[in-house]
Amino acid sequence: MYLNGSSTQQIADSLTELGCKTKKNNDVWSSSTILQILQNERHCGDVLARKTWTPNYLDHKSRKNNQDRNQYRKVGHHEAIISRDDFIAVQKLITNAKYGNKEILPELHVIQEGSLSGFISINPRWSGFKARDYFEASQSVLKPANMNVPDTITASAGSFDLRDYEVARGQFFSSVGRISVSFSYKQISFNKDAIRKFPNIKFVELLIHPSSKLLAIRPCSSETKNKVQWSRLKDGQLIPKPISGAAFLPTLYEIFKWDKKCKYRILGVAHQKDNENVLIFNMDDTEIRIPTSTNDVSAPNNNMPDTISDSKSVLAYPADWMNSFGNNYYTQSQAPELTEFTADKNWQTASESKPYKEPELQTTPKETIIQNIKNIITEIKGDTQ
Repeated sequence: MYLNGSSTQQIADSLTELGCKTKKNNDVWSSSTILQILQNERHCGDVLARKTWTPNYLDHKSRKNNQDRNQYRKVGHHEAIISRDDFIAVQKLITNAKYGNKEILPELHVIQEGSLSGFISINPRWSGFKARDYFEASQSVLKPANMNVPDTITASAGSFDLRDYEVARGQFFSSVGRISVSFSYKQISFNKDAIRKFPNIKFVELLIHPSSKLLAIRPCSSETKNKVQWSRLKDGQLIPKPISGAAFLPTLYEIFKWDKKCKYRILGVAHQKDNENVLIFNMDDTEIRIPTSTNDVSAPNNNMPDTISDSKSVLAYPADWMNSFGNNYYTQSQAPELTEFTADKNWQTASESKPYKEPELQTTPKETIIQNIKNIITEIKGDTQ
């Protein structure tokens, strides 16, 4: 019934009207009960372990496991009563319904040409995709170019040998005048310096390259399907406007292996050529704000806390920054956020993203669903007479 377009409340009302009893022998069905049934993986033959966890051994109160601890799934544990594709389609419908989407499978869009090839266009209202979906969509557009630093570096006569030199990280200096973006688990905020790189632009498109761990921002019009508003007018000037991302940010946190309790800040690079403008952020180069309420400030992703702190959080950096000032000079010179935007290349930053066609789910045909619903209702009515 849910695949046929009925809401959980409509299904509950139908079962109540038919006189069906709930598991607890109640006469009235609720929307929440229907939702629990629809989300039960046992119906497609699987078993999911560790749905709850106990934070405190003293009170032994269990909580729902919202990715707080590892979970374990056994596929094909027992005979299924519905097809796996039907179950997956229902989960996507449920997830997207939270944010106003009605489609079973909203499509990911990937850029297939130019310097942004392999980047995925993000919309904050898309919530049904997991990290794996982003990687598969991006990898469907493969580049022949080898982005690794060559083993042998040939220096011209009179040039310096910089193999033992490092490019100091921008985070170790004052960030005044530098563009930056800040992430929390529910929203994104750009600073004023980033906004000024796109004069008089209120809307932008967010693009992510999951394998390269890069975030790209390009200007767009108010008609662009995947637009987000990153600025607003105040006293005649554009100022930053936080972008709500409750639908897709959990997936980005998963891609970047971030801790959902922490906030992250990344410095970016602006590229401009003729009428093309784009901002690029390397999501591996992060400052982390760890809440002081966290028991072990060094826990998230092996990040080492710095000495800078306030009453609410501690500023930390990745642990592998401890023994260096930055990346090797030649490694840094080959970074994709730099090499893809040289003057001699055709950037094509305005290239439209194309739908990435996932393998289609073989869901039960609509006609079959309708007929099955009629048969079940007829059978129930016959049993109650």
